[in-house]
Amino acid sequence: MRSNDPRHIWSTGFARTIAEELRHGVATGAVTWSEADELLNRLRTVIDQALDVHPQPL
Repeated sequence: MRSNDPRHIWSTGFARTIAEELRHGVATGAVTWSEADELLNRLRTVIDQALDVHPQPL
């Protein structure tokens, strides 16, 4: 993707938002760094599944 591609702009903004929210959660004591890592790993799984171009049959 090119830097002026709307998908690049959106995905960069999304990644920054997630990072800021996780940092804020840790800073306020809402979550630990370990919990933030686990949340991020689960989010990656959900996004990977959502973007799967060949979903498994139900």
